[in-house]
Amino acid sequence: MHENQRHPETAERAEERLRAAEKRALLEIDRERGAAVKLQKEIDEITRRADRREADHHRAVEALQAQLGDARHQAGVLQGRLDAVQATNATLQQLAAVRQAGAREARPVRAKGAPARPAAPRPAVSRPARTPGPARKIPTTSTPSGKTAARRKKRGQA
Repeated sequence: MHENQRHPETAERAEERLRAAEKRALLEIDRERGAAVKLQKEIDEITRRADRREADHHRAVEALQAQLGDARHQAGVLQGRLDAVQATNATLQQLAAVRQAGAREARPVRAKGAPARPAAPRPAVSRPARTPGPARKIPTTSTPSGKTAARRKKRGQA
C-alpha cells in the first residue's frame, strides 16, 4: 500500500509542477506581449518623428532651391548690367580717342615766319594726380544746346 500512496502523491506533485510551469509560461508570454507592444509604440513614434523630419528637410530644400533660383536671377541681371556698362565704357573710350584725334587735327598751324605768342607766366602749383571717376552717361537722343547748357548750370558745371 505504501506504493499506492506514493503514486497519488507523485501524480499530484507532477500535476502541481505542470500547473506552475504553465503559469510561468503564461506570465512569460504576457511579458513578451507587453514588450512587443511597447516596442511597436516606440517604432511608431520613431517613424512619426522621421516623417516629420523628412517633411521639414523637404521644405528646407525647397526654400533653398528658391533662394538659389533668385540668386541666379539676380546674378544674371547684374551680369547684364555689367555688360551694358562695359559696352558703354568701350564706346566712351572710342569717342574720347576720336575727339582727341580730331582736336589734334584742328589745331592751327603756325606759319614758319610768324613769331610764337609769348606764354603768360604761370605760377607753379602742385596738384594731386587726378583719379578717374565713374563714367558719365551720354544721352542717347540729341537734345537742343539750350537744354544742355541749362542742365550744366543745374549741375553746377557751367
